[in-house]
Amino acid sequence: MLKKCIAQSLILTYALIFSSCASAPGIQLVNLTAKESSSSTEIVLTTTAPVEFQVLKLQNPLGLKIVFPSSQIFSFEKEVLTIDRGAIKNIKNEFQSQPIHGQYPLKAVFVELAQDLPYETSQKGNTIVLSVKCPEVPKEADGGQKKIDPPLVQPEQENPALEPGYMIGPGDVLNIEFWGQPDLTRDVVVNNLGEIKVPPLTSLNVMGMTVAQLEEKLTEVLAKYYIDPVIYVKIKEYNSQRVISMGEITTGMHTLKRRTTLLEFLGQIGGLTANADTYHIKLIKKDGSISIHNLSDLINDIQKSSTILVSSGDTVYVPPLELNKIFVLGEVKTPKSINIKGKMMLIDALAEAGGFSENAITRSVLVVRGQLGSQKGLRLNVSHLLKGTDLSQNIELQPGDIIYVPKSFIVDVERFLRDISSPLTWYFWYMKY
Repeated sequence: MLKKCIAQSLILTYALIFSSCASAPGIQLVNLTAKESSSSTEIVLTTTAPVEFQVLKLQNPLGLKIVFPSSQIFSFEKEVLTIDRGAIKNIKNEFQSQPIHGQYPLKAVFVELAQDLPYETSQKGNTIVLSVKCPEVPKEADGGQKKIDPPLVQPEQENPALEPGYMIGPGDVLNIEFWGQPDLTRDVVVNNLGEIKVPPLTSLNVMGMTVAQLEEKLTEVLAKYYIDPVIYVKIKEYNSQRVISMGEITTGMHTLKRRTTLLEFLGQIGGLTANADTYHIKLIKKDGSISIHNLSDLINDIQKSSTILVSSGDTVYVPPLELNKIFVLGEVKTPKSINIKGKMMLIDALAEAGGFSENAITRSVLVVRGQLGSQKGLRLNVSHLLKGTDLSQNIELQPGDIIYVPKSFIVDVERFLRDISSPLTWYFWYMKY
């Protein structure tokens, strides 16, 4: 009987998964940004899965069009992104038709150019990068480069910090820029001791410094060798940032290369297995705090999911479906185990078990919660719930809950729990139902 119930449950589960997947849009455009460096301006597109793309060059109007010949991509973004950086004037999403499930099927991304300049494209995983060379700096009549005053604020970093106060560590790649002296600008790698080499300095310990602190330190020590140095530091690779993944995903230790959301992280490491519980993804922060996320919510609410970040020391755990079950036993028509998908209420579980049998005592339904031997029992009067006189009896269920519908009124709940606390009793119930 149990095997038949479990088989029916699995069939229902897969049917629900298939129907939800069939109705929801597939690949999402989760990020579209522009990043500027001294030599080029980059357009960065990130999707929830790798896609094929082509770049077409247009003359009227002057620009580049990124098209997706074999993939259907959806986006919430409708407006034109005006950036006016380098040779790029603005970015505009072009859509195929009317919205589907509140999202727009993306036809192409049009990048309008102010000048016809060389460009390059690259793709890594779910990220597409279109890099357009910056216009050359105007020269004065004497043939020298036109003098440009240092900016009042630091240029935007190519890779924004993973979180405020990010501390530099071994393996990080830093770009150290000397304003007005490009021959001194260089990339350096933080070694295992937390040191970097910036000539004429033989070494400088940067372990645990923030970008602002390192800029201040470099300005101080290099002032002995240069007149009024203006120095900017960018973090190009965050190789000291490690995140652990466990459960129904590609398990192991992963290195963050840039600011990464939970949704992006799941895509970068290969997504979830078929047995993953996508409704209870746990993000365990390094301080021990735990948040639980629904994959569907992360995909459909991009604005919210963009604020859910993974950072150094975090653990991402995706549980299997088997760990998020509740059990309905006793006087119901179809005793069974049920996978919790999202929010499940008591009345929903009872309905999925076929409702009550003729001998059910509906005013003494127990919800048993907790570890074996230390369970707590909550008595609920489902009769009042069914009559609509006390809706508070319809409680939200938790993984591991056991709903027991008796055929006689349970007077002493604690004694009842002691009587059925042995593993042998539960094994008998499990085999019986």
